Amino acid sequence: MSAPVALLVAGAGADEAAGAGLGLIFVLTAAAAAALAAALCPRGRTWWVLAAPPLVIAVVAVGAQLAAGAGRSGGSLVMAVVHWALDTFPAMLAAEATAAVVLAGRALRPGRGRRAAHA
Repeated sequence: MSAPVALLVAGAGADEAAGAGLGLIFVLTAAAAAALAAALCPRGRTWWVLAAPPLVIAVVAVGAQLAAGAGRSGGSLVMAVVHWALDTFPAMLAAEATAAVVLAGRALRPGRGRRAAHA
């Protein structure tokens, strides 16, 4: 498991263990995981960092909530999906914004890659 995914899973587990469902810890770890992924990704694959967070966050959130027993509340599947979408939207937004800022910073950093060409 990659470090960003492990960080995201840990955040979901910590929030679920606290008993209130996915919340601030999950949002913060989603942003940190996206920043880590954006910092570590090779230049040619930066588009993955912007495309992957919603899907990865949704999968981790559904897994965490199912593991915590949130899917056994007796409600319909449609209502469960709506609930999961509402819970994960702040984390997705934070992850996308953080990844975009880190990638922009990487692109604008002066001198990156030029030293090797002139050395």
